[in-house]
Amino acid sequence: MPGDKLKHPTPAEAFELAAKHAALLRGLFLHPRFKYAQKPTADFVQPDTEQTPPALLFVSDFVQRTYIEYVIPFLPAGATRKCKDIANPWAWSDPNYKFEWVWNAAEARLEDADGNVKEFPKLRDSEAVEKMGDLVGRGFMVRKAVLENSTDPKAKILLGGQTFDFGEEVEKLVNETYPW
Repeated sequence: MPGDKLKHPTPAEAFELAAKHAALLRGLFLHPRFKYAQKPTADFVQPDTEQTPPALLFVSDFVQRTYIEYVIPFLPAGATRKCKDIANPWAWSDPNYKFEWVWNAAEARLEDADGNVKEFPKLRDSEAVEKMGDLVGRGFMVRKAVLENSTDPKAKILLGGQTFDFGEEVEKLVNETYPW
């Protein structure tokens, strides 16, 4: 969350939120205990719900929905399919997947291969504040579920009454994505 005030993120802030969420999703969906019914592709993913621990399924789905509903609306249309830094884990992992856009950090803008700038949407202030508020709340829940499920009974309840060790990488990514 940018600063301590809920507000519409700048393009740089929106991109940073997206990049952190995409990295966290990679950590979750590429976790060694996450199993798939068939090899996932950039376009189709079918988790093996019998083999994957329920806690990992729940948190992965929750973070993915958070990304889709509360972060992607601040990005240009199609950005998650066209820019590697914010792509889904399977497109990101596919060396043959063709990305068309790049983040120009020096200029704080998203550009296509010809250098054309991709405009970020501007949501109504009330909608942006609501989304950012929900993002903070959902981030708090993810922090509890991942970082405290072995020590806090309420966090354990979030995971169906079981504990799960998400590992150091996911814990680090959670702290980076949701630092509040």
